[in-house]
Formats: sequence, structure tokens, C-alpha cells
Amino acid sequence: MKHPQKIAIVRLTAMGDIVHSAVALQFIKRVYPEAKISWIVEEKFASILENSPEIEQIVPVNLHSLKKNKSLKNIKSIYSRLKSSGEFDLIIDVQGLIKSAVTARVLGKDIAGLDFDSAREPIASFFYKKKYNIDCKEVAPFRFASLIARALKFNLSKDDLLEKRAYLFWDKSKDYKKIDKYFSVSKKNIIITTGASNFSKLYPKEKFVELISHLRMYNILLIAGDGQERLDAQFIESKSIAKLFPKLTLNELKYTISKADLLIGNDTGPSHIAWALNRPSIVLFGSTPSSMMMQTPKNIAITSGKRINKCRFDKNDKSISKISPQTIVKEAKRLLGDE
Repeated sequence: MKHPQKIAIVRLTAMGDIVHSAVALQFIKRVYPEAKISWIVEEKFASILENSPEIEQIVPVNLHSLKKNKSLKNIKSIYSRLKSSGEFDLIIDVQGLIKSAVTARVLGKDIAGLDFDSAREPIASFFYKKKYNIDCKEVAPFRFASLIARALKFNLSKDDLLEKRAYLFWDKSKDYKKIDKYFSVSKKNIIITTGASNFSKLYPKEKFVELISHLRMYNILLIAGDGQERLDAQFIESKSIAKLFPKLTLNELKYTISKADLLIGNDTGPSHIAWALNRPSIVLFGSTPSSMMMQTPKNIAITSGKRINKCRFDKNDKSISKISPQTIVKEAKRLLGDE
């Protein structure tokens, strides 16, 4: 293909998928160092990409607002925001949904994406000029990155991803003293992220309390968002030695996770940020398959043992609760070199 000067990547949601997709950026720039990359993303997740040296332009859009406000004014506003982002030599829809395909089509006609058999919503493939088959059973970061690599006609291997450099960045001009004070200089610091996008991904809060009781030799820190997620974290804090961070911005979240000696969490965005930052992690899986992450010697999955369909997830499956705290403790101590 002609050397691409301007590339648009459409990956709107969710946090973990955006994080996993962004691993491709360093490899694009390795092959096409002069390429200008724009990223179209749901605005509430935009700051996860901020400060990246590989992204020329982040284009935040509020498609979520259309659920409550389908007014012509709102639609025109979103359309104008997309059109004002410029013209592109190639648009890559990594998400494979109708909404992401329509978003890509607003940007231009030369669109690459998943084929009918690969897209999460097969109709999305009708919007693409170039279509690629990517097995849904493939590990998530490689699945997303390989689509981008194939669309841009360069080779990418799993070994490349295993040798990646950390690729999420925070604003270094900010003051992080309020975060730094939570970290111990005499003990290893374990961050536990208790939330997830669906209740089926949640490890029981009572078992987190039990887990922490076996990790008392470490400094245990909790991160949580709003609503029930924060209430659950407050419950864990009240029943254990763990300390809960105040609510963090996405910029602060990246910085915080970068300081962890180990992160333990559910299949959720913050857990995958640890992988992106090359920090040790243990990710707990029940209703979703362990292929939602790429395992490395220091990033491991612990599953419930239940056989899971890798392409279709049962949101009513609570098998994650079968994972024993003792299993997590054993792996945590191993990763921290304290077996």
C-alpha cells in the first residue's frame, strides 16, 4: 500500500480494550516513523491515551450521550467533531461494532476492519473496504494489534508484544504527593483493584478481605471508582489493613499503577494497565476467558477452572468466586520473590 501519512484508529471503548489496542502504536511508528496517528475514543476514556508520544491527535466523542439525547443538534455536534479531525489515508476500526463502523465511515471511505465472521457485530463489516479475519479466541492484545498490523501491511508477532516497552504515559507536570504518601518505602506495595464492568467479573469482597489477611506483610492499597464499586472497596478497607486511595483520575491511575510492586484485580481496565506498564499482575477470571489478557512471566491469570466459551461470555456466571484466596497468595508471593 502507499506509505500512510495519516492514520485514524477507531477504538471507542472499553478501558481495557483501549489499553490493549494501544500496544500497536509503538510498532506502527517503528515501521512508519513519519505517520500521523489520530485516535477516536469515547470522551470518558480519552485521558487514558493522553501524553502518548505516538498519537498526533486524540478525538474524543460522546456517543454514549446518544442513549439519552438523540436530538439532531447532538448528532450534528458529534458529526462535526469527527469531520473536523481531518482527512485520513486509512481508517482502522478495531472495535467491530456498528457504532464504531459508522464512526469510521464518517471519517472516510478507506476503512479496514474485521470481516463478517470476526466482528463482534457482523453487520459492521459491511462498512469496511478491507476486511480481515482475526480469531476471537486469540489473546486480546495480539488480536487487536494484529488487525492494525495487517491493515498497515507489516508483520507483528506475539514475541514483539512480549518485548514491548511500557506505553501508557501520565502528565509529569502534575504533583502526585497525595498519591505518593500511600506507598511504603519499607514494604512491597500491592495494589488491589476491586471493580469490574459487570458483576460476573467481581471477586467477592469477603474473599478479598480473606486474601489481604494472608498478605499482612505487605502494604496493601485499594483503588476503586464510584457507586457500588467504591462501597465494596470501603467494606474491604473497614475489614482489613488495606488503605483505599481517593478517587483517581485516569491520569493519576496510570501513575499510581506504575508504582506498584504487584497489582491484583479482576478482568478490568486497571488490571490491564499493569500489563501495559510492564508491572507484575495477577488477573482473576471467572465468566471471561484468560485470553482477555496476554500472560507473561510476571503477568499471570488465575481462573475459576470452569470451561469458558472464548467468544461468547455468560454475564450470569459467578464462577470467579471459586478461586481460593490461598491460590492468589501463593502466586503473589512467587511474583514478589517471597516464596
